[in-house]
Amino acid sequence: MGSSAEETIFVAVGKNVERNRTTLFWALDNFPHKRICLLHVHTPARSAALNDGSLAAYKLKENGIQVRQKDIEMQKMHQLFSQYQILLADTRVEADMTWIEMDDIGEGIVASISSHDIRWLVMGAASNKHYSKNMSALKSRKAMFVCQNAPEFSHIWFTCKGCLIYTRNVRNLNKTKEVIDRELKNGNNLEEENAPLLHLATSLRTETREHDGEACKHERLSIQRSRSGNFDYNLNLPVLPWRMKRRSLTWDTVDTGKSEFQGILNQRYQCSEDPSSNLKLRLTVYTEQRTPRSKFDDSYRLEQAQTDVENSRKKEFVEAIKRWKEEDNACHAKQNEKLLEISCAKESNERKELETELRMIRQELEDMRNQLTEVTKQLHSVQEQKSILENEISESNFMVRELEEKILSAVELLITFKERRDKLRAEYEHALQVVRELRKSVIMKSPSFCSAVIFSFTFEEIMDATHSFDQSYKIGEGDCGTMYKGVLRHVDVAIKMLPSSFFQGVLDFQNEVEILSRVRHPNLIALIGTCPESYTLIYEYVKNGNLQDRLTCRGNKTPTLPWQTRMLITAEICSTLIFLHSHEPPIIHGNIKPSNILLDPNFVSKISDLGITRLAAKQASRPDSTSIHKDPEYFQMGELTRGSDVHNFGVILLQLISGRSDSSVLKDMKHAIEKGNFDMLLDASAGDWPLDEVEQLALMATRCCESKNIERPNLASEIWTIVELMRDLAMASASRLRVKENHQAPSHFVCPIYQEVMKDPLIAADGFTYEAEAIRGWLESGHNTSPMTNLKLMHTDLVPNYALLYAIQEWRQLL
Repeated sequence: MGSSAEETIFVAVGKNVERNRTTLFWALDNFPHKRICLLHVHTPARSAALNDGSLAAYKLKENGIQVRQKDIEMQKMHQLFSQYQILLADTRVEADMTWIEMDDIGEGIVASISSHDIRWLVMGAASNKHYSKNMSALKSRKAMFVCQNAPEFSHIWFTCKGCLIYTRNVRNLNKTKEVIDRELKNGNNLEEENAPLLHLATSLRTETREHDGEACKHERLSIQRSRSGNFDYNLNLPVLPWRMKRRSLTWDTVDTGKSEFQGILNQRYQCSEDPSSNLKLRLTVYTEQRTPRSKFDDSYRLEQAQTDVENSRKKEFVEAIKRWKEEDNACHAKQNEKLLEISCAKESNERKELETELRMIRQELEDMRNQLTEVTKQLHSVQEQKSILENEISESNFMVRELEEKILSAVELLITFKERRDKLRAEYEHALQVVRELRKSVIMKSPSFCSAVIFSFTFEEIMDATHSFDQSYKIGEGDCGTMYKGVLRHVDVAIKMLPSSFFQGVLDFQNEVEILSRVRHPNLIALIGTCPESYTLIYEYVKNGNLQDRLTCRGNKTPTLPWQTRMLITAEICSTLIFLHSHEPPIIHGNIKPSNILLDPNFVSKISDLGITRLAAKQASRPDSTSIHKDPEYFQMGELTRGSDVHNFGVILLQLISGRSDSSVLKDMKHAIEKGNFDMLLDASAGDWPLDEVEQLALMATRCCESKNIERPNLASEIWTIVELMRDLAMASASRLRVKENHQAPSHFVCPIYQEVMKDPLIAADGFTYEAEAIRGWLESGHNTSPMTNLKLMHTDLVPNYALLYAIQEWRQLL
């Protein structure tokens, strides 16, 4: 090696590139500015000895096999170095490569360290499967051998799986350098003083050269000096022609060229003065080709004897080749015998398989015979049934002919009826068109109606919203239809399925819907949309139940309403009826009862079923006359008037005051007022009633329930005066209660998220009311669930809660 040994990092690599990848990458990562050289120890394959045969045949085979093995091993060596070059090409690092051939890898590494003067070496400490985090000792036999036997001047890093395991430091490096320098400075004769350290290796190399028809052979004598002080000489000496080559080499022959060898040796001897170099001396001495001066008799006899020996060896070689061929023929015969045995075994197995298949085929044939017998029996049975069916077919054909004659006569009648129907339908459509135009003119003249957007839904959407009208979604049923709850387009709705007998067609239904859609009031259930094909009305859904459930405390789970809330509900119902009756023509509800008065989460009343009673009145059958809420005059006259709603309102007043819903409440209330024990009929669960004022209200309620309309009081002039007084008392009482509770805000005034009184309350899809800033921040942060129930919200629409906002504003004014 040159003077760059100090800057070169040698990396010991093996035949498996993947296993040595981590060792190589460790060297590249830790020595980025050093020169890299790959060191590989090639272990030659050992040829197996022949069992028998002559020496000549054995040597001939052995030489051929060795030459072939050498070629294969050199090809594998080049392929291995190509793989490492590809691996290094990805890292853009150029590296040198060197290798040595030796049976033991550890000895080969130690020999390479000595011969190449390796100062820095990286090699594996163990196989990757033996690696552990606490590993600190060498596990590989090769690593242990190199660590113990490598020269002391070499610094070695032992790694495993990309981690440094052990480091062997340089020892006595300076002492080694001093010995080398001292030997270089001595000018003594290398042949005399260092004769014991010389190592002679003689190898014959045959080179064929075409010159004047003669072949010449050269002998090269190599003498080298190792790092420890031994010298290596390479002397290329011409040898005698092939006839003289058979003579044995004697010391006299060597002495003839001794002086010439010594002169060339002195001229060609060179030694590097740099102590860091490998100190290799290569001397080549060539001697001129010599010819024999004369032919002596001894030489002639010796040549003749050598010719005889060569002839005898040729004969032995021919016999060895014959013996070799015979051995090959014997081997081929054995191989053919084995092939025959294998083919016989294979044929036997195939025969067994064919016999098995034959048995299976016979079994299948037997099964097919049995099936054929069974099918034949079935065929006879089918033929018998065929004759029976043919008789039936003939009878059926006779009946068909009779029916065809009847159908023809029916078709003629149908055509006649169709013509009459088409004529009547045209007249009906014309009449409906006239009615629509008249109604539109009336609506345009009425200032109390407002335009509204009504959505149209398909019957498939109604089916999906009610889960095919599942009974669990049913919330009510009566003579006027069935009520379901559901979700349409992410909105909770109440779906009213009306009987088809209420209408004379789709146009009639659409006309009624158009009238109902124009009536809007805060205490009326809003009509959202319709489904004309199924006569369905879709209203907004109120989740807090109805007034009937609150009065009866159904299931003992619904808390009773205080008298303040009951009076506020009374005022809302009264104001709604006044609003409806103020239209020209007046709008009559006709079916006001506690079950039709819904309550939202803030106990604001919402009146439902507006216009349904008027549609039911078109039917020939009338509602049950025993109901307490039905106007007695309606059953006599058959017409709904303002007095019908006044009567129903009076009944609701009596139920709110007494908490009773039986039919005898009117009679008992009149009797209690006359006897002066009115307080006995008050609902004590509603709290402390103002007795004087509520007694006046009860008396007014009994007047509303008179059997004749003319005896009933007027809503706007008489009833509203007392109702408004009770509303003011209720609000004042509620304010005093809040003051007594240290101005503590009611729980429904407090935002569930901020836990503060709300300033801008909004209703979410879960039915709870939140502060606008809080619920919007909750939704904008990616949440799609309810903050209260943790259930997924059906939609993210927010609706202002104006009733609660007004209540909060009034509460703040009282503080």
